[in-house]
Amino acid sequence: MFESSHTLILAIEEQITSVIGSEDPTKTFPSVTLGRIDSEKRIKLYAHLLGIFFDEAESLEQLIFESDLGGMSLIKINEVITERIAEIPEDDIPLLAGIWVESLDYDEELDQDEGNAEVLEEILFKLIHVCSLAKQERALSIFVYSK
Repeated sequence: MFESSHTLILAIEEQITSVIGSEDPTKTFPSVTLGRIDSEKRIKLYAHLLGIFFDEAESLEQLIFESDLGGMSLIKINEVITERIAEIPEDDIPLLAGIWVESLDYDEELDQDEGNAEVLEEILFKLIHVCSLAKQERALSIFVYSK
């Protein structure tokens, strides 16, 4: 089974929407890879951080673009969760990663070489730093590009 690759991109919405579909936005805008951290996994994190239900947390990601053939999409992450993630102290990453691991499916493996907790700690570190940049520069938004 083919696994999608997910990448965080920091960009101005008008600029990224003008290139999506014609070129790879990860080559044009600052980006960091999320690997196999798909929408469902991210939404579980959002729900925990905001103390809301999964269904409510789904509204924190907005589909901006999806190719006709599927396989490629661009999702905008809501500012509410961006600001909340930016506030997470780095010292809290191991504890939060442990909680996030518990929300994964029983037999889910995120990486062949590392344990799930280590992978999620790395992803949280990336998320916190990208969200901090977006919080400092209000014109920028965070997007998830999947292909």
